[in-house]
Amino acid sequence: MKLGYLPKGISWPLVSLIALGVAGCSDGGGGDAGSAESASSAAGGPGGAGAVGASASTGAGGGDGVTTGAGAGPGSSTTAGSTSSTSGGGEPSATSTGATTSTGTGGEPVSCDFPAEYANGSITFYTLDMGSTEVNCSYPIVGRNPDVVGHVPFGGGQYFAAMNTADYNAAAMCGACVEVSRDDGRKVQAMVVDQCPIATNPKCTAGHIDLSKSAFLKIGEEREGYLGTTHGGAAGKISWRYIPCPTTSAVSFRLKDASNKYWNEILVEGHAHPIEKLEVEINGTWQTATRQSYNYFVVGDGNMGNAPYHVRATDINGSTVEAMLELKAGNQPASGQFAACN
Repeated sequence: MKLGYLPKGISWPLVSLIALGVAGCSDGGGGDAGSAESASSAAGGPGGAGAVGASASTGAGGGDGVTTGAGAGPGSSTTAGSTSSTSGGGEPSATSTGATTSTGTGGEPVSCDFPAEYANGSITFYTLDMGSTEVNCSYPIVGRNPDVVGHVPFGGGQYFAAMNTADYNAAAMCGACVEVSRDDGRKVQAMVVDQCPIATNPKCTAGHIDLSKSAFLKIGEEREGYLGTTHGGAAGKISWRYIPCPTTSAVSFRLKDASNKYWNEILVEGHAHPIEKLEVEINGTWQTATRQSYNYFVVGDGNMGNAPYHVRATDINGSTVEAMLELKAGNQPASGQFAACN
């Protein structure tokens, strides 16, 4: 977008300041409460609103007021970025006019091209009440106490995770599913919906995952706080790997601004495998979108022309799905899911 030109409905985001209180992710041993404080800042894309995370956060955008949240506790994560969306439930609810058939869906399974597993990982835990107004991957929060995030296929939406900065990879692993194992045989599966930032959380090095409290308690106890003896934890050897998400419903897309025909960003949700690329067909040419740290994709300055928008998402295995998106709020599904992989 050209500097100084702000179409109706768009404002530049404010930089978000996030103060982190940690225990499981603190410098101490497992299970201490609120033993450290630090801060990080990040700016989202045009039209973004608010900061997201699991500690005190402050943000504003789109001309709205400031939102704040506060809290600290075992293994708390903060996530930096901006989102502004109309959130629905955990499953796609709106029908997209002219949705097109996906390529590679329903055929023979392809090879899973996932990142390598970690034999020596570590885990902590956090809750949304530690300050999360939203999660960094921009999926909707649909419940608190217990915490539930939309599109999470495990534990009724309660088993999710904040991935360390290196493995989060600028949102590339948003929506990825992982299986975490402890050396005593206990396992839990979770979906990545958040970031555990190394800038403010020293335990969020490569190989570390900050699980939701519900997921953590499947393989550990609250008093343990920080697990992973080969990665600095006080107890429990932890390993984890990426797995296909057990999602059978159609991949869906969501526009960031439901009424702005001059600027928009696109979120991909409900996918079985991580998203590698998003493209939008403009004037007969497919243009590759740029992924933001908060998981929305934007093409150029955000002006995609007139709706409907012909979009194509490619997963990490090379399978694709397409859809025609109307300028409206809510989830707009493609007609299928990515091809299975093994």
